[in-house]
Amino acid sequence: MPRLAGDWFVDLFTSEAEKLIESIRLRGGGRQLEGLPSYWWVPGLPEPAGNRRVAAVDGGGGLEPAGGAGALYIARAYGYVEAGEPERGLELRYYPVRESRVLDALRSWLEHRIAVRLALRLPPGSVLLMDGSLWVTVTAGLTALAKLASHGAQSLGLVYTALLSGYMLAEIAGLVRAARERGVTVAYVSKDHGFRALKEKVLLEAVAERVRALQPLASRALDYYPLAFREQLLEARRLVPHELRGAFDAALDMSYRDSFFIADAAGQGPGYSWVLRMPPPLRLSRALARGGIKGLVERAASRAEALLAGEPEAEEFRSLAERLPGLLDELPCSRMIYVRLGAGDAPLLAEFPGEPGCYYSPGRVLEEPGAREEELVAVLRAGYAGPEYYNVQLVAAHMNATLTSSQLAGYIRLLEQLAAARGLQLRLARRSIMGRTLARRRRRLV
Repeated sequence: MPRLAGDWFVDLFTSEAEKLIESIRLRGGGRQLEGLPSYWWVPGLPEPAGNRRVAAVDGGGGLEPAGGAGALYIARAYGYVEAGEPERGLELRYYPVRESRVLDALRSWLEHRIAVRLALRLPPGSVLLMDGSLWVTVTAGLTALAKLASHGAQSLGLVYTALLSGYMLAEIAGLVRAARERGVTVAYVSKDHGFRALKEKVLLEAVAERVRALQPLASRALDYYPLAFREQLLEARRLVPHELRGAFDAALDMSYRDSFFIADAAGQGPGYSWVLRMPPPLRLSRALARGGIKGLVERAASRAEALLAGEPEAEEFRSLAERLPGLLDELPCSRMIYVRLGAGDAPLLAEFPGEPGCYYSPGRVLEEPGAREEELVAVLRAGYAGPEYYNVQLVAAHMNATLTSSQLAGYIRLLEQLAAARGLQLRLARRSIMGRTLARRRRRLV
């Protein structure tokens, strides 16, 4: 028995523990997840084959509040190339709002511009790694446009976010097209992720195979991500026999993420999952159905013109809107795969762009990895240097792109000196907000 000397609550804990143990015993031992299907996991890793040129892109940025309600936005991106010259980019903007989501959109746009430059000069057969999630990036950009179009703007920050997101989405379409024409493989890699897409697909379908009355609802719910029709699924729980309720409840548990499911079902050894094609969210899909992409972009541009009231960005939005629908038609879906490179490591999430325009198609499709996926796993294995250096190319890009607080302060001093030399006095608040510091938290839509 453990010793808890000096704890005034040990007797109360013991009493409550005995009640809990009896409750779990009566429930049959808690959630039963034995025999989880693991057909979707490939144990082991393919050996690196051949010498592929690998490049990686990451970005960083910061926000410096200015006088009034405005702010200076600084974003920079770095494209690392093995044994080659890097690509660099920097954007400096002023907007009359102070919102981190504006900085996020500016940085992501810049990252994809740098990626397009790399795709156009890398030799065929190269691999271009992007830091982050393709599905999250595309979904966040389209959601910003849809929210503005539906009169959902609560501040001007959303207008500028939607504008920059439009530019970013156009660059994603251009990146996928350029990479395909050049024979370059693009893959988005996330170390920090919180998807539930794989476990929902596997567990819900496994239960629905045994409960025929559940099949139509489960199929419609899996047509979208996040999982749709959750309330109806909870109500249908009464149809699920007791021995399957553990798997059914795990499928609906929003805290039970893919990384936990992989560990429970496939163990802690190296390996990689089958490929899952990701669908759009139900709410966004419905918004796009009202007038199509062209109608959504036109409504967003009209709303921006009304809210910005003759400011330069209003005309900028209108000009972008003229060419944006054709580019958004080409947005790819995400074909995601999980990879565990070291025993006990958290799995990485890798995403390939699918065919042009497939982002908008509902349905999750799970299929065996092909040669392209195996080659990417081999490339990731070759660039692995432990949990902290999960990919040396992406870590190199991250270290060069990250904007530190001292660097931001130096940029601001330089800007003030240049402004003063031209007779302009800047009013800055000296309360910097950093984006993508080394220990960063990602925005999640999952």
